Amino acid sequence: MLFSACNNEQVNLSPIPKIEFVSIEKIKSSEDKDSVLRLTLYFEDGDGDIGLSESDTAAPFNYGSPYFHNLPITYLVKSGNQFIEVVDPISSEPYGNQHQRVPVLTPTSKYKGITGNLTVNLTANPAQTNPDELRFEINLLDRALNISNTITTPSVQLTH
Repeated sequence: MLFSACNNEQVNLSPIPKIEFVSIEKIKSSEDKDSVLRLTLYFEDGDGDIGLSESDTAAPFNYGSPYFHNLPITYLVKSGNQFIEVVDPISSEPYGNQHQRVPVLTPTSKYKGITGNLTVNLTANPAQTNPDELRFEINLLDRALNISNTITTPSVQLTH
């Protein structure tokens, strides 16, 4: 996970995080197949309480909690004329192992408002389903459990 952030001056941002889609880049394997999708998001948060440390494992950030991952990512694959959530064929559960834990990004300066870009690498073949086309639904949670807007990325055509 890559991130860049800035907080040089006082800005009036909401304490509820906000995200926007920036880009998706396809990365090919040595066999010229789509292997990784590099997704970049813009984020902002007025009080800068974005991110979790490795020691954030007590409730509500404990493993198994809906707040363990602060960047939940839902894979949606095209089926007919609609997009449906990817389900793991073995467990029959939603394919959630691409959810991310963003590290602590809280500025140490006087002003805590933060903006920046967040880049994550995601598999182009969720649960070995070889989708022809997919997109993502994503939101961002802060440590106060505020949930950002949910974005849906544009769809991506894939070669497997």
